Amino acid sequence: MKVRYCSLLIVFITASLLFGSYSPEQIPLDSPLYEEVDLLYRLHGIPLPSASRPWNTNEAVQILNMLPQQTQYKALLEQAWQRIKTNKTDNFSAKVTPTIALEAYTHTNSADFTTFEDWMYSYDERDPLFDLTISLQFSPSFLFETSLQAGVGGYTERDETKNVPTYYGIGAILPYISNNDLRPIGPQLVESSYLYKRLFTTNLPTSGKELEADFPRHSQLTFAGPYYALSLGKGPVSWGQGSSGNLVIGDHISNHTSLSASFFSQNTKVQFLYLFFPDLSESNAGNRIFLGHRIEFRPLAWARFSISENIMANADNLSPQYLDPTYIYHNIFDAANVNSIASIEADLSPAKGLSLHGQFALDQLQLSSEKANTANAMAYLGGITYSWSHNQGYWTTQAEYASLDPAFYRRQNVDFLVARDLMKHQAHLEPMIIDYLGYQWGSDSKVYQAKLSYMRPNHFSLEGSVIVHRQGKLTYGAAHHVDSVSNNTDSPNVDGPSPSGDSITERLIIGLTGIYYTEWKNLDVYAQANWIGRRIYTKSTALYSSEASDLQLVFGMKFKF
Repeated sequence: MKVRYCSLLIVFITASLLFGSYSPEQIPLDSPLYEEVDLLYRLHGIPLPSASRPWNTNEAVQILNMLPQQTQYKALLEQAWQRIKTNKTDNFSAKVTPTIALEAYTHTNSADFTTFEDWMYSYDERDPLFDLTISLQFSPSFLFETSLQAGVGGYTERDETKNVPTYYGIGAILPYISNNDLRPIGPQLVESSYLYKRLFTTNLPTSGKELEADFPRHSQLTFAGPYYALSLGKGPVSWGQGSSGNLVIGDHISNHTSLSASFFSQNTKVQFLYLFFPDLSESNAGNRIFLGHRIEFRPLAWARFSISENIMANADNLSPQYLDPTYIYHNIFDAANVNSIASIEADLSPAKGLSLHGQFALDQLQLSSEKANTANAMAYLGGITYSWSHNQGYWTTQAEYASLDPAFYRRQNVDFLVARDLMKHQAHLEPMIIDYLGYQWGSDSKVYQAKLSYMRPNHFSLEGSVIVHRQGKLTYGAAHHVDSVSNNTDSPNVDGPSPSGDSITERLIIGLTGIYYTEWKNLDVYAQANWIGRRIYTKSTALYSSEASDLQLVFGMKFKF
């Protein structure tokens, strides 16, 4: 009887979607829909769906329609279909959605773990106390959405900051400016954060905390139809099925400003993506724009491939021809203003429940006939995942490995580092947070990750993970050209393999995450625990030093009205 009821419900939902119209919205990356659909594809032995995300609702409908509607995983499929939003009217409609999130953070080592990078649940993961999302839909295909937020910012005047590194700065984005008076000048790096070193704090904007000035964190102006979506807005973007991160665009940056055009069918997708980065330097290094085009195709029933060609360009000197999405970027030879990365991905499904994923990205390859001393810059990522059903829930186990050359993402004129300002309304304060556009662990790294998770749809999910990260000397704060005088103005010459240098920073991270979807509608309760061990290994002496550890706990609850 229960099986018959589920089957009828799925048929009813599908029919209502087929004879109605879908919301034109882009589906946020934190929606459970992505995990549920990936799981359904894996269980059915189908290569995972498009890894260029977020999806548009129309695309999500195509993806769900690829699944057999008569399936033993009816409850999971029903849950996924129920997340698809339809238009209740073809005329103008408006919706206001308030969300309240309460979060508390505590850790045990306030001496050695004091910055954003020392936390697993950090600046981009922490929710604001209050979010008011305003959606205005003018037709079945056109949506405007923005949000007003009240949350704790990433910087306070109690933070300890420092100038960018002497002589060479931060990559090509924050060149060093001479300061003979030794006074703070220009962009500053947060060396010790008041909020992140405290033993206990919350997301309540109490005394001593600054309000987050960078909002909205999610917004969109979207025009979409059955096979296309054009969208301008803010929010995270992701390219790839990586769990520890992705090589070209990772999902760890929460406030990208992006313009995308996607065209999709059941087996093919083409996307043109533009990301915009303002110049935050004191030397007018220039505004930058990421231009990428990506094609995904499924030539075999068990294999899906993706190819992307991308450049980071100096927007102030950008030739209009580069804005042509059909242009082949690697025809550009303009080292002073352009840096390119190409990538290929494979998603394979050799058996039901089993999926394989691989990524390869090429930043620089020096041919034997070339005489420059530029180091090769390549990156690899591979993973294996297996899922199975058990007691109305689903187990998933996963292993992943990534290796990035030291010079990956780096170049003397234009690179793939990202600087974001943490204080917008104080001219004398210019604190920055630095990220990599692609893999969140950065270049000159090797990462090993294993995960085990259990999920019951619309009830709860639990996940345990182990990460080993080995970081070489070429961090974003180090010079990529090493000589008698190290600098970032010459081409990168630090060769692989990673991790490079005599001193290797090693991290062991053991994590446990859980979320409970309460019976009270739209109330979620979640928690996270991470133990982080850190030490430095010196190759020449085979000795360890600077050992430190921290236990970090996060508790939260979120209610959406």
